[in-house]
Amino acid sequence: MKTEWDYTDRAHTYDKRADYSGDAISGLLRETGSSADKTVADIGAGTGKLTKLLLKHGLTVKAVEPNDNMRMYGIKNTQNGKVTWSEGVGEATGLGNASVHAAFFGSSFNVVNQQDTLSEVARILLPQGWFACMWNHRDTKDPLQERIEQIIHSFIPAFDYGLRRQDPSSVIDASGLFSTVKHIEEKFLVTMPRTEIIEAWKSHDTLFRQSGGKFDDIIAAISTELTEEQYEVPYFTRIWFAQRRIG
Repeated sequence: MKTEWDYTDRAHTYDKRADYSGDAISGLLRETGSSADKTVADIGAGTGKLTKLLLKHGLTVKAVEPNDNMRMYGIKNTQNGKVTWSEGVGEATGLGNASVHAAFFGSSFNVVNQQDTLSEVARILLPQGWFACMWNHRDTKDPLQERIEQIIHSFIPAFDYGLRRQDPSSVIDASGLFSTVKHIEEKFLVTMPRTEIIEAWKSHDTLFRQSGGKFDDIIAAISTELTEEQYEVPYFTRIWFAQRRIG
């Protein structure tokens, strides 16, 4: 099963995106009791950016990714870890009933039917298992990021980041499947060469989908704005997570 979000042409640039905050991931695993003897799922695993962090903590990971090209890079990036890769989407993971301690969505819960996905997550979780979704958000109040936002809106006045920058707590609550939603937020800096920032923007499917054929022009304008060889880019890793209700 595939998704309408097609990252085929952007898979080779996706690894240039910033990794999630190590402190935030450590906090999530501690809060959810995701220890080294547990099997977890990474749904919408992409090129394995979250999977790699989970493997570093000794977890066994079932990585589910619908896009063939993204999955190919993910397999290469995690070839020495305790991970199995398969094709699937959030609404139909292909994983077994009660087969994982936790199901994590790294920058992928915004591209699914969220209620159908939460029902699927409840199916694959062990009793009192955990759901978590997360995103990296650039700090758009940073002067450079403000200028980049201005560039984007000069080409797309009504540009909208959509669900990836919205608090999903109400959606999780509305499912009736999970207990109180908890939140982790960590701000951090990532040292990124100019070339990697540009490549990371090329992976931005939300921007591509709204660009109306102006995507290359937007990337060129952002490139022109980046006059230094290297930048400290401020990010937040924001995570929402909740435990599966029993009964």
